[in-house]
Amino acid sequence: MTSKAIIGIVIVVIIAAGIGGFLYYRNTASDGHMAVSVADAPVLSGVTGVYISFSAVELHSNTSGWTNYTVPSTTINILGLTTTNASLLTNITLHSGTYTTIRLFINNVTVQVLGLNVTFKLASKFAFINHPFTVSAHSTTGIIIDFNLNQDLNLNSKVFTPSVGFVAN
Repeated sequence: MTSKAIIGIVIVVIIAAGIGGFLYYRNTASDGHMAVSVADAPVLSGVTGVYISFSAVELHSNTSGWTNYTVPSTTINILGLTTTNASLLTNITLHSGTYTTIRLFINNVTVQVLGLNVTFKLASKFAFINHPFTVSAHSTTGIIIDFNLNQDLNLNSKVFTPSVGFVAN
């Protein structure tokens, strides 16, 4: 192989790498991150654990509509978690911008009441949070979904109705 051919191949490889790098940067330059955590308000006496299994997070923006993010099978005991010690549910990489609504999908709720594990029926398969927030490029926006267990848990009928608050930090 001649030196001209080798130089030509090297130039083609450098140009291809440059174009690939530019395209990668262009597609990820506007991405930010969102850390989704969960917490609860104080709960009724007799309850010693509230285990919620989560499956997905959906986010809505006016520019791209609904986008679903699967959560690895995660069960969190949210009893006693506050906004200062909330449990991280997932980290999401998403396009920067303003989002208006969150759906946090719930698979199962098990409540420890007076030493017994009781599976609660779900009044809704997701917690619905209608609160705008902004994700900036190259930064992480923290979101805490704060369950209100005094309202969520109906101990008599064994029904869980997600009633949540929202904290951005």
